[in-house]
Amino acid sequence: MKIVQLNQLIIICLYVDDLLIIGSNTTDIEKIKQNLKMEFKMTDLGTLSYFLGLEFFYTEKGIIMHQKKYVLEVLSIFNMFDYNYVETPIETKLNLTIRDGEKPIDATMFRKMVGNWRFICQSMPKIAYSVGLISRFMKDLK
Repeated sequence: MKIVQLNQLIIICLYVDDLLIIGSNTTDIEKIKQNLKMEFKMTDLGTLSYFLGLEFFYTEKGIIMHQKKYVLEVLSIFNMFDYNYVETPIETKLNLTIRDGEKPIDATMFRKMVGNWRFICQSMPKIAYSVGLISRFMKDLK
């Protein structure tokens, strides 16, 4: 692989077979793409719009990142569309406990739900505390 001299910072994100190259200098980005194409079989999908559950929307002021599509999928999977919206997702100083005699839950489904919501926390930090609090119960599941 040929060494490429760059003028600006370029960030390369790689996850399994998804590759994202971002930076402020399009010439440098093109140099990297061409260099990588000489070594690997690659397809350039053009302008970034969706990457690992994150959506990107372009405005005059910059790029907006959100997870609307992913959140809607999670709400659908776990039948959560009928839940009410609240400004504060959890009471402060709430003490959660597992009570004896409560109906058992599906541990696999609970872990899947918590995992999905932990991923959503990257674009919705206001739910991070709530998701973290609930995720503490995963250790008690069998």
